[in-house]
Amino acid sequence: MEYIFAKFFEKFPFVHNAINKRYRKRLKNTNVTLITSNCAGGIIYHWLGLKFNSPFINLWLTNDDYIRALENFDDFINTPILECKTENVDYPVGVGWGGIKIYFMHYDTFENAYSKWKERIERIHRENMCVWFTNWSGDESILERFNKLPFKNKIIFVNKNYTEYKSSIYLPGFEKKSGVGQIWKTKNIVGKRYIDQFDFVEYLNNIRRG
Repeated sequence: MEYIFAKFFEKFPFVHNAINKRYRKRLKNTNVTLITSNCAGGIIYHWLGLKFNSPFINLWLTNDDYIRALENFDDFINTPILECKTENVDYPVGVGWGGIKIYFMHYDTFENAYSKWKERIERIHRENMCVWFTNWSGDESILERFNKLPFKNKIIFVNKNYTEYKSSIYLPGFEKKSGVGQIWKTKNIVGKRYIDQFDFVEYLNNIRRG
């Protein structure tokens, strides 16, 4: 059904455009830095009409690499990235601190990807930053590690209700899957996307600063 919904709303985008317009009208925090493990960050920036104040745009990392990057954030961000030739991958891949791989899936060359990465690192606003994690593997050990991270503003999207983890956000619709899927996909015929179940604009407007 996701595929059918996606095709329908690609052809008739006015529903999503109207939702995004309402989001933009409500948004007050327009200089936020979103750190994400996949394309969600870039898509949210696009919906809200914001400048990319994060290097984590149009790329993805595995769950394990992403949590390690967050646990060693300064080292990871400040370490140069080298090109990493990877079999059966037809887009650029980089490797950075600790052997962490970054899959630049929406870039044509590594040079272009790395140039954008470095450019956007300079735009990070540490005092106005939030960290998002999509737990697509469903690995519960990730939840505990994520919950221990020192970031003031952090949320992890999960497919079950984990009341013991304050940073977890349950997104209904992925219960029959191993973990959370693509949160920007359309969930139903009225045009609601999975992420629309969480008021992320309200969240961004009220993140803790400094």
